[in-house]
Amino acid sequence: MTATNDLERMLGEWLEEGPRRAPDRPIELAVEHARSHPRRRDPFRFLRPDPMAPQSIGFGARPVLLLAVLGLLLAAVVAVGVGSRGEAPILPVGPSASPSPSTGPTVSPAPSLPAVFPVDLDVPVGQPQTVEVIDESGTLIEASSGSPTGESGTSFPFDEVEVTNLDASTLQLGWSGFPCATDHTLAIGANGLAMTLTRPDCTGDTDPLAVDRILVLRFATPIDAADVVIGLEP
Repeated sequence: MTATNDLERMLGEWLEEGPRRAPDRPIELAVEHARSHPRRRDPFRFLRPDPMAPQSIGFGARPVLLLAVLGLLLAAVVAVGVGSRGEAPILPVGPSASPSPSTGPTVSPAPSLPAVFPVDLDVPVGQPQTVEVIDESGTLIEASSGSPTGESGTSFPFDEVEVTNLDASTLQLGWSGFPCATDHTLAIGANGLAMTLTRPDCTGDTDPLAVDRILVLRFATPIDAADVVIGLEP
C-alpha cells in the first residue's frame, strides 16, 4: 500500500509541474481537419453501444433492436428467393420437324386367291359329270347344278354354251355333251363377264347320245346374260 501511495503522489506532482495548456497551432489544425472532413452518418449507429449512456438502458435495448434487424433481413432474403423461383419464361416453339418418309422397299399386298366352287352336275343318264368353277371376280356367291328336263341332248346345242337369266343376279349355263365321265372347268374372269368352259374329250367306247348339263351361278350384284361371253374348249 505504501508503494502505491508514493507512486500516486509522485505522478500528481509531475502533472502539476507540467504544462496546463496545449499550443494554439495544433488545436487550429485539428479544427480545420474536422471541418474539411465531416463524418458520415452511421446507419447502424443504433446498434453500437453508447459509452456515455447508462449501462442499464444500453444493455436492455440492444438485444431487442438486434433481433428486429435480423428479422427484417431474414424476411428480405425469403422474399428475394421466392421471387427468383417464379414461372419459367415461355420459349417460342418452332415448327415441329415432320418425319422423313421411309425409304424402305414398298411391300405390295399379296394378291387374293380366286374362289373355287366344286359342283356335281345332275345328268339324266350316263356317267358322273363334275365342274370346278374358278372365280377371279370375287362376285360369285354360289354355284349349283340345274336339273335337265329330258334324257337327250336336244335342249342345248353341242358346240356352245347357252346363257340365260333366272333373275337379275342369277345366270343359267346350259350345254350338251357325251355321257362319259367328264370333269369340266369354268373360269370366270376378273370382270365377271368373260368366262371359259373347258370339257375334256371322252375316251373309249361311248354312247353317241348327247346329254344336257345345267350350271346355275348366283352373283352378289346384278348381271345381264346378254353381256356374258363364254368360250368353249375344246
